[in-house]
Formats: sequence, C-alpha cells, structure tokens
Amino acid sequence: MTRPRLHALLLSAVLFALIPSFSAFAGEVITVSPYWEGFTGPDGRGLYHDLMNAVFTRRGDTVRHLETPAKRGLIMVREGQADIYTCQAKAEDGLELARLPMYEGEFHALFLSRTFPHWNGVASLENKRLVWRLGYYSPHDFPVPVQFDETTTGTEALKRVVRESSDCYIDDYHLITETVNAYQPPLDSGNFRIESVGFRQYAPVFSASPRGRELRDAFEQGMRALAEQGKLLPIYEKWKLPMPRVYQR
Repeated sequence: MTRPRLHALLLSAVLFALIPSFSAFAGEVITVSPYWEGFTGPDGRGLYHDLMNAVFTRRGDTVRHLETPAKRGLIMVREGQADIYTCQAKAEDGLELARLPMYEGEFHALFLSRTFPHWNGVASLENKRLVWRLGYYSPHDFPVPVQFDETTTGTEALKRVVRESSDCYIDDYHLITETVNAYQPPLDSGNFRIESVGFRQYAPVFSASPRGRELRDAFEQGMRALAEQGKLLPIYEKWKLPMPRVYQR
C-alpha cells in the first residue's frame, strides 16, 4: 500500500472516530412547556428560554421551544418527541429531574377573604377544597390533609373560587397575579387574599434514556459553569427573579 493511500486511510479512520463525539455535543435541543409569562414566552423571551440558550449554545447546540400543555409536554419527553420539559418540582415515571433547579420560590393560595376570617397559615387549609392546574401540584405538597380538584387553566381555577365551589386556587404567585389581571370582569382586590402556603424548587425534566441523561449532565455542568463565571446572576436579575441558593455558594 502506498504511503499517500495509507495516510488517507488513517485520516478517514480518525474522522470516523470523531463523528460520534461531535454528534453527541452538537445539534438541536427541543424544549417544551406551557406558556408562563416571564418564564416561557411565545416570542422566545423568558427566564427558562434564556437559561436553556445560555447552557446549550455554549456547546454548539441550538434550542427550539414548543408550547404545549403540561401533561402533553411530559408525554413528549417520555416518548422522545422532545428533549426537555421546563420545569417541574417532581419527576414522573419514565422521566428524571435535573439535580439542579432553574427556579425556586414559594407557591400561594388565593381565596375569598371571608373564607378564612382568621388565617393561620398553611394549617388553615386542613380539609379545605383546593384547586390547581392539571399536574402542577399534589396533596403531598401540603403538611395537612386537603381535598383537591384540577383544571386545565388558571382562569377556570379562579372561577371556582369566585363561585365558591372551591376554597383556594393554588399556584405560583406570578401565575396567580397573571390570571387575576386577565380575569373578566375585573375582580375587586379587596375581596381576596393571597398567602404563601409552601416552598419548592423547579428543575427541567429529561427522559430516562442515554440521550436524556447526557443532556441532563450537560445542563448541570452548564449551570455550574455559568455560576462560576458570574454569568448566571445577570440572567435572573434581567427577569427580576431570585437566583436559586445552590448557585450562590
């Protein structure tokens, strides 16, 4: 075999060996979630969009987001039709939660002031009728026994409180105020109260597959690197949201 041909074969072998490595780090990452103002806007604006772009574009990926209902988005990740659901507090069967959060904060209860004339914190919710968006919360999020129902929208949850078929609408404060502000006819704020009833972290959800675990590792490594380089805090400050404490060490 001639020397030029040998060199060509060696070069081809090297390039072939590099293909899996390259394809594992470059490509399109598909994220899914409902629309949450300030987090996953339909125009590509929001905290979660900025974080995903900062993490994955630094390694050569492009990020594409699809707006879906919560349950549908989780099914898409489980079935491999999407890569990441942003975000959730707990994992479900066939899915894995990142070990680092994208957001942490309190969740709240909205209720008619007359329903709880003597509010005593989360203890006041014992055996009360709570309503939340489908898949967002569970009775395990509360230290007291509760009754609960689920709706597809925050507006429907709020309607149930207004009609007094439910005692409290449970949601993130940001989402409660968004729902109240869009409600028609406008509500008299003097008739309602919003109180903190819990605290939890929200992390992206990945499939329990080799690709899912590779992307989960990339997310965690990317978030740590951004924090160490001082590039993470400005993203949270841009959206006037707190940076999770794990990155503040």
